[in-house]
Amino acid sequence: MMRTPKQIPAGLLAAAMLTLLSGCDRTNTNVEQPSPSPSAPVLTTPEPVPSATESPEVVLPIPIVAPEDIQTELYEAICQVRQPAPMEVSSLEWQYTPDMDVKNLYYGLLSQHSDLGYTYDVSAFEEGGILTCQVSYMPYKTGEYPEGRDYHSVSTFEELIALARKSMGTEPTPIRLTDSSWTPDQVNHALAQAGGGYILCALNRDGTEITYTPPVGMEIAECLSELEEVEGLADNVVAQVLSADMSEREKALALYSYLTTRVTYDQRYYTNMAQMPYQSRTALGALRDETAICGGFSNAVQILFEKAGIPCYNVSGSSMGENHMWNIALLDGQWLWFDATVDRGNSGEYGFLRFALEELDPVKYHWDSSDINMLVN
Repeated sequence: MMRTPKQIPAGLLAAAMLTLLSGCDRTNTNVEQPSPSPSAPVLTTPEPVPSATESPEVVLPIPIVAPEDIQTELYEAICQVRQPAPMEVSSLEWQYTPDMDVKNLYYGLLSQHSDLGYTYDVSAFEEGGILTCQVSYMPYKTGEYPEGRDYHSVSTFEELIALARKSMGTEPTPIRLTDSSWTPDQVNHALAQAGGGYILCALNRDGTEITYTPPVGMEIAECLSELEEVEGLADNVVAQVLSADMSEREKALALYSYLTTRVTYDQRYYTNMAQMPYQSRTALGALRDETAICGGFSNAVQILFEKAGIPCYNVSGSSMGENHMWNIALLDGQWLWFDATVDRGNSGEYGFLRFALEELDPVKYHWDSSDINMLVN
């Protein structure tokens, strides 16, 4: 049976991660996000909060006449990484309870502004007509990490990916993110590069740990064993096809040709998906079984290129209306595109269609460029 990844905690970009664990299908992932409700308030970025050196002022309750007023104050507070001011709500009628209504307003904000995901909870209570809200922030935004833990400091996405790969196991890895400009979505997109198609690496709810989730029906130990097998197979390929006198481009071409001439597409994805082994989504399917879907091709290109000293990332998006996965790699100082799935069956004798391209056809390919730009810039 094909395995599918387990559900991860709310607040993470599960859809983006699962795409990395999948291959091509007939669903277009380039779908526009829904527009905010016409009834939602028009929110603008507030002015910065006064510096800590200025004299504090007494905060008077904000008069509230509609739920949208509460949402506006929540938005301004979260943008400024502060707690919301007390609110005078004696004239307001609650739909459910103060806490539940405020949470719903908060979730509405997150659906409109994913960059505010560095908050992970909000609570509220009313007493004497005064509403008090408490927002929980990820410590990397406030600098206030809980004491008593041995955190691994991370300042670049490259360090983050390397740490996740090194630390994958049954226990989460405590991390201290030092760049407060990152968003949780960016962190999770970077971590998605680390699991090799087996383990979903992701930021935990409060942003203090990397968690590791195997696909349904598999254990972490089994995943790690297969990833170790992939490492050995990739080492053998590199030793077999590369030589010390090759240029970077020659190395990339030799490794790419090795895959395209040996690996066939696993047609069970279309004809009998239930019988397709999970390994076809990974480099193990490509390097050991010589049959894979696009996820297997892409993961194989990534590990082979990295073994050759060529930085390489997986890219998830769509091609010709189907979910798809391909690569971008730094070759001779330039980030170029590779799609071994398209070039399968081609030895390269007369050239490849998708090897080391400076640009991809925007009609055929669709992806979130921001997910990749943060890694390559």
